[in-house]
Amino acid sequence: MSKSRYFCGGSAVAVALAFAGSAFAAETNASATTVEEVVVTGSFIAGTSEKGAQPVDVVGAAELAKQGSPSIVQFVKTVTSAQSSLGESNRYNGGAGSASINLRGLGSSRTLVLMNGHRLANSTAAAFQGGGADLNVIPTAAIGRIEILKDGAAATYGSDAIAGVVNFITRKDLEGFEFNGNYGYIKDSSGDWDASLAYGHQFDAGNVLFTAGYRERGRLAVDDRDFARVPFESVFYGGWSGSASPGVYGTPSGATLFRDNGCNELGSQLLTATLKPTTTAAGNAALCRYQFTHFNDLVNEEHHYQLYGEVNFQLSDNIDFHAEGFWNRSDVPDQRISPANLTTQFPTANTSGSTAAPGYNNQTRYFVPANNPGLIALRTACAAPLSAAQCAAMAGGVTTSQASWRLIGVEGHPTNSDGADHQDIQRTSWRISAGLKGKFTEGMLSGINWDTNLLFMEVQSNVVTNDLLVNRIQRAFNGLGGPNCDWRTGTPGQGNCKWLNPFSNGIATSAITGASNPFYNSAVANDKAMLAWLYGSYTQISTNQIIVADAVVSGETPIALPGGNIAWAAGAQYRYERNVDDWSDLGDVGATPCVDSIDGQQGQCPNPVGPFIFFGAQKDYDVDGRVGAAFAEFKLPVLDNLEVNVAVRHEDFGGQVGSTTNPKISAKWQATDWLAFRATAGSTFRAPPPTMVAPGSTKGVRQLGGTYRGALIVNNPDLQPETADTLNLGVILDLGNFSASLDYYKFDFQDELIQEDPSQLFATLGQAGACAKPALAARFVFANGVCSQANVLQETIRWVNGPQTKTSGFDVRAQYDFDNVFGMDLWGARATVGAEASILKEYKRGAVTLLEDSSITIAPAVDRAGLHDLTGEFFSYPKLRANAFINLRADNWNLRYQLLYREGTTLAGPVCAGDASAGLTADCRYNYGTGTYQSVGKLDDYFQHDLTLTVDLPWDTTVTGSIQNVLDTDPPFAQSYYNYDLTNGNPLGRVIKLGVKKRF
Repeated sequence: MSKSRYFCGGSAVAVALAFAGSAFAAETNASATTVEEVVVTGSFIAGTSEKGAQPVDVVGAAELAKQGSPSIVQFVKTVTSAQSSLGESNRYNGGAGSASINLRGLGSSRTLVLMNGHRLANSTAAAFQGGGADLNVIPTAAIGRIEILKDGAAATYGSDAIAGVVNFITRKDLEGFEFNGNYGYIKDSSGDWDASLAYGHQFDAGNVLFTAGYRERGRLAVDDRDFARVPFESVFYGGWSGSASPGVYGTPSGATLFRDNGCNELGSQLLTATLKPTTTAAGNAALCRYQFTHFNDLVNEEHHYQLYGEVNFQLSDNIDFHAEGFWNRSDVPDQRISPANLTTQFPTANTSGSTAAPGYNNQTRYFVPANNPGLIALRTACAAPLSAAQCAAMAGGVTTSQASWRLIGVEGHPTNSDGADHQDIQRTSWRISAGLKGKFTEGMLSGINWDTNLLFMEVQSNVVTNDLLVNRIQRAFNGLGGPNCDWRTGTPGQGNCKWLNPFSNGIATSAITGASNPFYNSAVANDKAMLAWLYGSYTQISTNQIIVADAVVSGETPIALPGGNIAWAAGAQYRYERNVDDWSDLGDVGATPCVDSIDGQQGQCPNPVGPFIFFGAQKDYDVDGRVGAAFAEFKLPVLDNLEVNVAVRHEDFGGQVGSTTNPKISAKWQATDWLAFRATAGSTFRAPPPTMVAPGSTKGVRQLGGTYRGALIVNNPDLQPETADTLNLGVILDLGNFSASLDYYKFDFQDELIQEDPSQLFATLGQAGACAKPALAARFVFANGVCSQANVLQETIRWVNGPQTKTSGFDVRAQYDFDNVFGMDLWGARATVGAEASILKEYKRGAVTLLEDSSITIAPAVDRAGLHDLTGEFFSYPKLRANAFINLRADNWNLRYQLLYREGTTLAGPVCAGDASAGLTADCRYNYGTGTYQSVGKLDDYFQHDLTLTVDLPWDTTVTGSIQNVLDTDPPFAQSYYNYDLTNGNPLGRVIKLGVKKRF
């Protein structure tokens, strides 16, 4: 990395293309002193940022404070060059408590995150995305500035820097103590608050910095925001599931017999066969839909703890020592989820009393015998809309539907007062990094700079999850349930052995609406201790480790060009990465392979997937990878006003991945004092991580046709690296008070590493003749072994090398600094106005075909620019993302107005063609006014208005007040679990924030 002189406010280039805040950085500190020799992201050669050719955005801690000290999540949302980043509402994206940045929308695994120029370990929470760092581990109180390189950088930093680099750089200027505290009031929440204490000391030979911080997010429930939980609008979205509560039951042979009573009365939604909202008067043919998101949160309760220490010390005139370390813990103690999940696994034929033919893993249907008291009460009452014929047909016992039934739903969790089940997530990260740097002063190496560093980082997550156990459910249906019942010797329904009643007549009140159940019969209510016994708990401990050793030498050659001497840098790097997954017994497929491998039973099954109804057991794994790299870079001052940089890096991954060599060239031409042009071109490379290529698979869940189903994610040892060619062309204007820049970027991918889209694979199964294609049908497990979308219980998806992908667009920025307030003298204040935008021109992706049969197209070629998919592949690509601001500053106060704009997007799927399309495309949204289905179409544009006032008080104290989302605007509707675009909209509503900073 280069060292250069960075002017906090004076350089238009250093802040060119800045996101909301970097433009502000350019106008807040025009009189600030010059900070010598700081790292500038993008090169290993010393030089000034003014001469840089690469698009680097810079924002300092002071500038962020003037925006109201945004959290990492809020900060990422203001970065216009980032698309589809995560941070809020992560329940269904695998990342609760974490935050990511996703430059150019290419995936967080393709944005390399650095701290002080050195790597972080991948987050365990980002594994489902293929990797990426968790920004919440960054010790925010220690950060002095953030630099974003929005260009492919594999030639400099190696694999993973495909879309660019984000570098968090610690402060060096603190003398004494500094306290920071902020509280944000959010309606219906306990609010968000943070506090930190930092200590810094500068001495003749160096400096030290120590920080400690705590941040808490208050829980915001889905029910607290009207837009997030609405009546039925689409069977695919809005948190609705076809695995109903109350559910559907059949004859002992599995033929559909009746729908249980109480769908609308208990808070679910009844639909006609044509998916129109209706009432129980419509009869048994109506369908029930259950909204599981009632038990979810828009924002989880989160606790984040951070410690950081750094020392810089001059050992001699020519040798400096640097060491740093941090510890971070993120705790999501009660991530709220549905009280019980739908069923993807069932009892085996030898334990169920059903006469339905066994299928996958010899599993058949849950069977409720005729002597079950709940069934007897249901038959006896035979309340409408049940018919006498249906009640008579229950005499031999009934089975549960494999797709339209859920054991526990509207009644809520038996032991938690909020009715939800809880998942506990704790992540601990620690990192140490140390190095020596200096300069040779004698012999042949005289004048050459050298820099070495060694780091180690570990991220460990501990996730505790509950799920219902298949065999315990069937035993309880048979009257042998409960923690103290011996199923081998007990008598059904006697003593410690309890009956399980799955019917709505055992539910007193709805946990969703609080309404009393008119069908309730207290004599057949379930025992809560027995219900709690149905659940099993397992723990997943995931560990990611990284070791990186770097050595860089740099200097100048005696070769002189018209603009100066040729400078150079060269070096080597060694990286070691390790990923470990360890599951407790119920979650370990080796310890508990089958549904009947519990409570002392051995269990036999041809396809071991564990004992739970929903979550599959996994295999422990311990995989690692090693990378060796060598790189070189040259700076060629061709003319006084023309500089060219060339770089090349070679990386060797070993094994079948092999090696790669990636070049890059960049240039800047200062045509006049006020006009400059810049350009970069290069190639990038990303090897498949060990977790993708190691033999094996994991079991998860995916949203398929409006209902969660089991998903087997299979690794691919034959994966090849993905590559990309990158291009950036820019022009920069600096006309005194006015500055502007325009950049064109382009990324051209080959062999993109992707996980097949489960929704698209499922949709392919619905095409005519799909079941006649063996390779496609083999990807699914079907109820009764009958191939159809309605019968899907489990889907197999694979990591593959995907199609060619091309994306391009423009970044633009403009800013004007007034000498007063728009021509007026207002308390000596000065005004600055600015705007910046990212314009997405294209995001073209080729067709995806089935790995085993390339004649089967899973997904057609598409241009994703302006589209979204917020449940499958999870992306949202507005064509225009823009920020604008007006800033007034005086000697001791600063007032800022900021506008965030995100253009609306359209669902990446078939367009709704009215009622005939209902159930076939998520674009169909029911219009209660007309009683018909219509296309959602393009989503509304999103605007957010923010105000921030910062005042410097005596005693080295600064007070900040801000109102985020001044107009309290709800985010526009989007087809997602919570009915809004998680990556662009703000679910919080108006946030009133107060902050104080005190130095002493």
